Amino acid sequence: MAEGEKIRVLIVDDIVDTREQLEKLLFFEKDIEVVGKASSGREAITMAGQLHPNVILMDINMPDMDGIAATEAIMNKDPAIQVIIMSVQGETDYLRRAMLAGAREFLTKPISADDLYKSIRHVHKLAATRPKTINLAESGGINAPQRGVELGQIIAVFSPKGGVGTSVVAANLAIAIRQLTSKKVALVDANAIFGDLAVILNLRSDKTIIDLAQRTDELDEELLEDVLATHTSQVKVLLAPPDPQRGELVNAEHVRAILEALRRSFDFVIVDTPASFQDRSLASLDLATRIVTLITLEMHCIRDLTLFLEVADLLGYPQEKTMLVLNKATNRTGIKAEDIEKSLQRKVSYQIGDAGHDVTFWINQGVPLIISKPNHQFSRDILNLARDLTAATRAPGAKGNPGKGLPEKTGKAAEKPAQGGFFRFFKR
Repeated sequence: MAEGEKIRVLIVDDIVDTREQLEKLLFFEKDIEVVGKASSGREAITMAGQLHPNVILMDINMPDMDGIAATEAIMNKDPAIQVIIMSVQGETDYLRRAMLAGAREFLTKPISADDLYKSIRHVHKLAATRPKTINLAESGGINAPQRGVELGQIIAVFSPKGGVGTSVVAANLAIAIRQLTSKKVALVDANAIFGDLAVILNLRSDKTIIDLAQRTDELDEELLEDVLATHTSQVKVLLAPPDPQRGELVNAEHVRAILEALRRSFDFVIVDTPASFQDRSLASLDLATRIVTLITLEMHCIRDLTLFLEVADLLGYPQEKTMLVLNKATNRTGIKAEDIEKSLQRKVSYQIGDAGHDVTFWINQGVPLIISKPNHQFSRDILNLARDLTAATRAPGAKGNPGKGLPEKTGKAAEKPAQGGFFRFFKR
C-alpha cells in the first residue's frame, strides 16, 4: 500500500446499529476508511461495483440475499476484493461455505476491535502479496523456473481431512526425493500448533519455525542453516514448536516468507500442510508448485475433498497443480479408487498401500519406513510418487534407478534401526 493510501472498507449488515458500531470502531484508524454501508446483499453487490472497496465486512444472515450469495456474486465480478464474513454462529459448516464463496476470513460476533483491525489489515496485505496464478503450459510446465530466477519446487502434502497420514507421507517423500536426486531437500512442519515431524523423524532441536517467524526480515542461508535440523538422510527439517501456545504465534505471512526463503536455498521444499482452509494452510498451497492431495477411502474424506477441489478452483489453481493420491489404499472399505474418479471426474494419480502397523512400529523405533524397509510396498509407492515429482530434475548419478528398482541403502540407519524413537524423550 502506497504511503497515505487507505484501505477502503464497505460494511454490509441489515442491522443499523451494527453498521454504525463498526463504522465508529474504524473511524480513528488512520489507514482505514469506510467508503460505504449497505443494508442487504443486493445493495452490497451494487455498491461494490460503484465504490470498488478493498475489503468488505459482510454479514452472513440477511433477509433478501445472504452474505454467502452476495460474496459469490461480488467475487465473480471482482476477485481482487477481499471479503470478511461476519456471523453470530461459528460452526465449521459456515466457515466452509464462506471459503467456497471466496471469503478470506470469518469473524464470529461480537467482534472485538483488535480482531476487526487485524483482520482488515491482514486480508488487505494478503491481496497485495499473493502471487499471481502461473499458466503452467505457457511457462514451460511444472518444473520451469519463474521470472529468470532458479527457484526450488515447493511440494505441499495436504488433505482437507485430518488423520489421513500427511505427516508420514511428507517425511518419507522428502527422504525419497533426497535419495533419488541427491539434491538439497528441506522438509517443513507447517502444522505449527500440533506438528508431528519431530516424532516421526526422531528429531529434537531447540530451534523451530518460531525462530524464523520472529526474524522474517533477516532470512538468509546462514540463518536457515542455523535453525533447520539435519536428519540422517541429509534432509533439512524445520520443526514445529513443542507446544501449541507458541505455534499460535506463526501466521500466514510468516509461512509465506519462510517458504520463499527456502525455495531460494533448496531444490525441493516439502511442506507438511495442516488440514485446514485457514490462511496458514492457504499460504503453503498458494506457493506450492504441486499439491499432493491425500485421500482415503472414507465417505467423509471424499466429501471434504470435494469441498477442497471447489475451493481450489475458486482460488484459481490449475488442475495439474493438484495431484490426487490415495493413501492407505485397501480393498476392504467397500469403495474403490475408480468410484472416486467417477464421482469427481478427476484421476487418482497414485495409490499408497495400507501399511498402518508397519508405519507405526517404525515411527516408534525412530526410523521412517523408507529407510528401515526400502523394499516394503509402502516404500515402493512413495518412491514412485517421488520419481514423478522429480522426473525433470533428477541429478545424474543419483542413487536409485529412475526406471526400476529402489535406491541403495545409505548409512547405518538403513541397515539397523535407531533405538528408542519417540521413547527417548521419556528417558531420565
